[in-house]
Amino acid sequence: MASINTKQRVISALIMAALVIVAVILGKSTTLIAIMVSGVLCIDELLCNFANFKRSDFMYKFVIGFFCLLFIAINGLNTQLTLQFFTIAAILLNLFLIYYLFRIPLSDGFMKKSTAQRPAIISMFVIVPLLSIGVYFQTEAWRQVLGMLLIVTYSMDTGAWFVGKNFGKHKLWPAVSPKKTVEGFVGGMVIAAICGSVAWWLFFGEARWYYSIIFAACGAMSQVGDLVQSKVKREFEIKDSSNLIPGHGGVYDRIDSLIFLSPFFFIVVKYLGQQLPV
Repeated sequence: MASINTKQRVISALIMAALVIVAVILGKSTTLIAIMVSGVLCIDELLCNFANFKRSDFMYKFVIGFFCLLFIAINGLNTQLTLQFFTIAAILLNLFLIYYLFRIPLSDGFMKKSTAQRPAIISMFVIVPLLSIGVYFQTEAWRQVLGMLLIVTYSMDTGAWFVGKNFGKHKLWPAVSPKKTVEGFVGGMVIAAICGSVAWWLFFGEARWYYSIIFAACGAMSQVGDLVQSKVKREFEIKDSSNLIPGHGGVYDRIDSLIFLSPFFFIVVKYLGQQLPV
């Protein structure tokens, strides 16, 4: 069974990677459309599987429509002030989620209670960070910058999965994510550091020793996003956001780390790229 799941995971990952590459090659508009579609699928998972909406409900349609219209308007206008506003909003949301992860006990059922009172609010986990991602497209080297975000996030994720699966012995946080291990977490950081540094050198022709530390920290931050989602799923007693992607779960399961890291990573890129066309 394990080998079948691994095979499904690899095949699904290759298909998703191919779709992303095609979208990026086709250009900015196609990539933005792909991001918006991913956002709609994530919001659908959160509203239907966590907040118990039906797709025929008015509020379900309103939230989906609101996201799409706002996404199109913001990226169509492409104003730096608006995009920076949502980037700051995404960072503030993430800081709250970090507080939730480390300071609010799982037994309190905070997210479940909050969602019961205001069901649509859980969609903000996706709406706010995806509205901020348009800031990446203001750079001349948007393909390389997005590529860096993907490489750091998924090298951390893949590295943590591989190292943890083969060498993991010490549980990282059993109450929140039983399968994650300390060895996997550290191994993922090392692989994110290596892949991020090599990718930056290939894309921008620059490499400094401390870049590896920065990319390792970014990898760790992406895993914080994954832990946040794991804690939320624990509260709701849900294993995966959906079963859309064989071997991976739902779309939100796949991009939770990426959208959590995204606003922080853009600041990192602006710092590292002060002398580069980014």
